[in-house]
Amino acid sequence: MSKRGKIEEIYTHTVEDGLLALSGMHDGEDQPLLFCSSKDNSVRMYDSPSFDERGKLFAKREVQALQIGSGGLFFTGDETGGLSVWKWLEPAGKKES
Repeated sequence: MSKRGKIEEIYTHTVEDGLLALSGMHDGEDQPLLFCSSKDNSVRMYDSPSFDERGKLFAKREVQALQIGSGGLFFTGDETGGLSVWKWLEPAGKKES
C-alpha cells in the first residue's frame, strides 16, 4: 500500500540468468520498451506491457548500467569499462518532416 492508494502487481516475467539493471524507453515508432540486462552479458528488449522479446544486445561482460538519453539514444556500460552509445533508427518508410 502506498500513501496515495494501493499498488497492484499486474504481470511478472522471469529471466533465468538474473537481472542486473532495468530501464524503459520508447522506440522509433513511439512504442514502449523495457530493457533488462542480465548475467549472460546481454540486454534484452521487451515490448511493454506484453513482455514479448523484441531483440537482444550483447556486451563483452555483464552490462551493469543502462541509461536512456534523448533523441532515441541509450547507453550501456559493462564490467570491462566499455561504454556503448546506441540509437534507434527511423522505421523503414518513415520520412522526416
